[in-house]
Amino acid sequence: MGTSTPGTPSRGRPPRGFTLVELAVVLFVLGLVLWVALPRLSHVGEPDRDTVFRALSAASEAAYDLSLFEKRESRLVLQPSAGTYEFRRPDRPEDEKRPREFGSRLSVTGIRIEGEDRLLDLPTEIRYLPGGRVTSARIFFRDDGGGGDAPSQWTLRLSTFDGSMKILEGTVREDG
Repeated sequence: MGTSTPGTPSRGRPPRGFTLVELAVVLFVLGLVLWVALPRLSHVGEPDRDTVFRALSAASEAAYDLSLFEKRESRLVLQPSAGTYEFRRPDRPEDEKRPREFGSRLSVTGIRIEGEDRLLDLPTEIRYLPGGRVTSARIFFRDDGGGGDAPSQWTLRLSTFDGSMKILEGTVREDG
């Protein structure tokens, strides 16, 4: 009764714990997993490029329809320094302002309205006038991608004919 088999604690000794080497290996593996996973997890719940471009395009077409069919002005207000945009209606100033974010990976690198570049530290308005008249505009974006990929450049070109936005790869300043 007084003998114990190898690997089982005897009644008089406390159970054997982990060695310092085992603890160091476990901590190293946990640190490695966190180092790989945390950058990817930091963007969870944040809109990606395609989501932002689809939302902008859909809202632009809705603003155009409002200006064409209901003869009401709408404005796309871009605030590149804040990383936000929103659609406003001047006939409804009491509406709650709800700016939408581009996300941390997407940044505006330029805005060109009717052939003129706009400053990025000031809010810029693109107007959808009654009767379906829209100002020609281009919004230039940089997508950092959130990974090891090189940043990519994108252009959203606003159509003056129907308010749609065409997504172009690269920085496209002029057609031709």
